[in-house]
Amino acid sequence: MSGCGGESGQANSTQGATSSKPEINLPVKPPLQNADEFVRLADIASELTASSFSLEAWNPKAIQLSGDILYIADSTSPTKILRYDVKNKKNLTALTAENAFGNTATTWADISDIYISSNRLYVSASANHRVDVFDISTENPNFIMSLGTGSLNGGQPFYAMTNPSSVTANDKYVFVADQLNRINMWTQDAVTAKETRKFNRLSLPGCAANCAPRLEVVGDQLYASTTNGHTYVYDIKSITETMDTNSLIQPIKTQNSIATVVHSAQDNLLYTAQPSGKISSFSKDNLLSVSTAIPSNTVDSVQQYRVKGQTTSQTLPKSLDLTVYGDTIYTLSNQKIIALPLRKIKQVVSNDPVKSIGLLESQATEQTRMLQDGESWATLTNTTQRNVLINKILSVSFDGSALRLQSYSAAPVTNLKIEGKLRQSNQWVEVANLDRLTPFSNSAIKLKIDGNTRFNLINGKGSVQLPGLSSFDEIPADLFDEVKITSDTDVHVQKLNTIKAGWKIVFGTYDEPGKWCRITPAYAREWVIMMTNLAYMLSTPEFETLWFNHKAVMGHDFFGNSGKVEGAGGFYKAEDYKRVYQEILNRGQISLGVTNMGGGLGGGQVLGVDGWLYYGHYRLSGYRIIAHEFGHHWGGHNSAWAMEGYGFEAMIDGLNFYFQRQPGSLPYMDPTLNNFHLTPSSELCQSVSSNILSGVASKAPWNKVDEYFKNNPLQK
Repeated sequence: MSGCGGESGQANSTQGATSSKPEINLPVKPPLQNADEFVRLADIASELTASSFSLEAWNPKAIQLSGDILYIADSTSPTKILRYDVKNKKNLTALTAENAFGNTATTWADISDIYISSNRLYVSASANHRVDVFDISTENPNFIMSLGTGSLNGGQPFYAMTNPSSVTANDKYVFVADQLNRINMWTQDAVTAKETRKFNRLSLPGCAANCAPRLEVVGDQLYASTTNGHTYVYDIKSITETMDTNSLIQPIKTQNSIATVVHSAQDNLLYTAQPSGKISSFSKDNLLSVSTAIPSNTVDSVQQYRVKGQTTSQTLPKSLDLTVYGDTIYTLSNQKIIALPLRKIKQVVSNDPVKSIGLLESQATEQTRMLQDGESWATLTNTTQRNVLINKILSVSFDGSALRLQSYSAAPVTNLKIEGKLRQSNQWVEVANLDRLTPFSNSAIKLKIDGNTRFNLINGKGSVQLPGLSSFDEIPADLFDEVKITSDTDVHVQKLNTIKAGWKIVFGTYDEPGKWCRITPAYAREWVIMMTNLAYMLSTPEFETLWFNHKAVMGHDFFGNSGKVEGAGGFYKAEDYKRVYQEILNRGQISLGVTNMGGGLGGGQVLGVDGWLYYGHYRLSGYRIIAHEFGHHWGGHNSAWAMEGYGFEAMIDGLNFYFQRQPGSLPYMDPTLNNFHLTPSSELCQSVSSNILSGVASKAPWNKVDEYFKNNPLQK
């Protein structure tokens, strides 16, 4: 992080911004073409918890379906397998070690997984180092045999197991993962004959203690998925019996961060749970021919759910296990089992337009303001309550009963269209029209939708109806894949919607005398204005042209921390310009603050500037220091990111003044919108300078950017 005075400062190393791994967005199936094609959406969910079984506490580890009966492995003492009739919604007698093994001393210290196939129940008892096999074709289970020796001893690698964590089976084999980075394999013939020698062993990389994988046989392939989402696929047909004590069968396919659970259902669909919690389904056709572990085109997906009586939707937590009963998904996570019924809807398109739904902001059932004077410092710096996605200054979501609208625009916006992309479709529809949104506000406006509602198509070619909605208990919150705010007439809205920069801005808890002042709502509002203008400028064709023609504009190539030299860290090459252009637009989180040190401070996620910039950016102070500190995210004062008069600082300052000479060319050009310069001195870190106030941005000296576009005008 580098601190800078008004003109210069000492160069320090910078830290790169951090960002979390993005959610994997899988392509959806082709859009619906006619009224005979259906989409499934989740209706109101229900939950099974400890209280559902009259238990004070439980520790469910795995779930399995056999017919209409849901089996639940509960490792709370006494360890047992709960049973629930999903058809008749009632509890059944639990299976305990006592009634499973009869009058013996055999117990389950815990249960890590269960599996049911062909009337055989497989129970993985991790602490007991074995898997018990039962015949459940009759009312009472009959013990067949145990795989493993019941201890760490007794014949590794061909007999013993170390803390088995997952089990699955088909009509030929039994597969058990344990904590030695492997999957142990037995034949069903060996189980029937009560022989305990393994048939072979498969490699399960990086899956030792606390891995908790899930196994599933799909045709002639075995799937293994770990809690971090890594999924491995093995070709069962090619596996032969081995006498080799060291070699392990390797997977034929590997895909990372894709699924924590894979489940093969009877509806010819493969269901997967992503690490984010999203559950998706895929056709099982052609699984052998795809090069990836999981196919590319989804059939259905569920990310949000709502339990009856709740007013807002929740994001599905990461699944530990899942199974499917008809059109209902059961997923185990966070000490509960969530039942997600999927119901079918279809899109019926008509050539006839309809009257649009008209809404008024005055109809809002909820409205709160943000970044307003008097807002506490704790709220202002709470990154959950106050954060701005700079390319979504105006945002909207649909929760099934209301539109939830947010505006971080400093100006009111009017004549708005709410547009939605129908689920698993390329059809964009006009959800509603809205008269206005107040600056810095959160609002909720009721929106009634049912099976008779028709939406006009954005392409102007008629309207669409979703008659299947009448079968839902409540309208699904994920009816639309995406909802956005547009306007045919409000130029400010149109400018905001061109911003490509994917930054998330928050307000830091910086408070250090002589270096930082506590941020206040007035500074925060102006920061939103400044960052919106900066993001807009960096999203324009003008900046893209300047960046990729840097030498022609500025007289030199851009350069890194090694300075104006050839080689690593020196002058940029074509590939550097391409890479860094994307980094600029996708910088990630930026933590904003107010400095009191004669310039600003930047580096990593930090970005702070002194008090005169908050009103001077409209005037002759421009964006030089803002760009300088923004550039410290990538480089120090030896680089073109923050060297006075070079590169990024000079280019962005020049680009700002180029736009300032064109009235209305930036989202914010009116200093009276926020009236920061009228803020009482007692509420400011530094007093307002009358000399800065007298400056006129459009009269700034002619610069290299002006000259370049004079000689190379862009085609509009």
